[in-house]
Amino acid sequence: NAAYQIGDDTKQVLDGLDKEITLYVLANDQSFAGNAYFIQAQRILEQYPKYSPLVDLQYIDYTADPTFAAQYPDLTLKDGDILVKSESGLRQLPLASLFNYTYTEDQTLTIESSRAEEALTSAIVSVTTENPVRVAFLTGNDVFTDTDAFKSILSDNNFEVSSVNMVTDALDDYDILLLLAPAVDLSTDVLDKFDGFLYNNGSYGKTLLYAADVSQPATPNIDAYLREWGVAVGDGAVFETSKDRAYSYQPYYPLAAYTNADYAAKLKDSKNPVLLPLSRPLSVVYTYKDNRTVDTLLNFYETAGVRPSTADDSFTANMATEWGPMPALTLTSWVIQKGDSSVQSNVVVSASSNLFAPSGMANTSLSNAPYMVSLFNTLTNRESTVSIAAKSLAGNTLGITTGAASALGIVLCAVLPLAILGAGIAIWLVRRYR
Repeated sequence: NAAYQIGDDTKQVLDGLDKEITLYVLANDQSFAGNAYFIQAQRILEQYPKYSPLVDLQYIDYTADPTFAAQYPDLTLKDGDILVKSESGLRQLPLASLFNYTYTEDQTLTIESSRAEEALTSAIVSVTTENPVRVAFLTGNDVFTDTDAFKSILSDNNFEVSSVNMVTDALDDYDILLLLAPAVDLSTDVLDKFDGFLYNNGSYGKTLLYAADVSQPATPNIDAYLREWGVAVGDGAVFETSKDRAYSYQPYYPLAAYTNADYAAKLKDSKNPVLLPLSRPLSVVYTYKDNRTVDTLLNFYETAGVRPSTADDSFTANMATEWGPMPALTLTSWVIQKGDSSVQSNVVVSASSNLFAPSGMANTSLSNAPYMVSLFNTLTNRESTVSIAAKSLAGNTLGITTGAASALGIVLCAVLPLAILGAGIAIWLVRRYR
């Protein structure tokens, strides 16, 4: 997988540079020896100045040079950090951020793959971008908070990420708001604040994303607000009856199909599904009303059902209150025509807040992370983006569905051995009686 070389996306970024970039590595060039992944990261670092005369790579012993650290009083510098600097921006990359990690069987944390190229190229794009897209995770009302992995992915893709209190803080400076499964209903004042955010003094151009969760209590104000935007959040939990469409044989971890081909086409690999664990059922109230158009981006399959929240342990699949296909992710576009052009704001509704959990965002066999990043890029009209796959120095994990795993097991453990045995018997018989 060309682990020691930069890819075409990075070369394209370097070819388009019009500003000088300095890469300060806070270590000496001998300190990367001894670990295969450290060596790989150093080899990747050394590729950047080779492909662009505007990139300068410097190894800095900042402990021996106090004047260097004094230039960055707001940063906490550590050995191995990389500072990516341009005339208009600065990005600090901790050494640990150059790798993906996993736990071994004895619960030892180990490096799983290298993301050095992804981190460095994204940092270069970040410090050369004039107007970054600002994303705010709304806090308060007991919202879903297991979002560190998604925040990291957004930061790596050059979104400026913040946490904002939806009641006390101003929202106007942000481009995208994320409201993830509040366990406490919102007041009408806050909902009116969202309307003002989306209207944006007549300029529009904003996006609000809401995610539901099966653990939420009744939220009548939120539900009424979403119905105004053409989407109804129902009661219960979505389950999948087909093992090919459930993750790791868990029925309440359903996979979703791509309904909108335009958004699916923006993915590098649209064969990887999107996982929406512990989802609530959604329905479309209308498809067009008052300049608002509702589009279903992801669908649960026809084999998916809904278990009501009042069900007990005797519940079986044939007792489902609803069957698919049903929406899993919707987009309501509020489009206003202004002369020969148009402006729009958007409301995105997800059936699951766990769509943004680390279990889905960090899994490269799923499209949770690339799909959401691609969606945000499209809604904010960003074109100069990069998407670089992590590079493993070991064998790759085979990412397949549970149905495919079962089929492979049958083929490898039964069909193939029997075929070999049959072929052997046939050859023996032919030779025996020739």
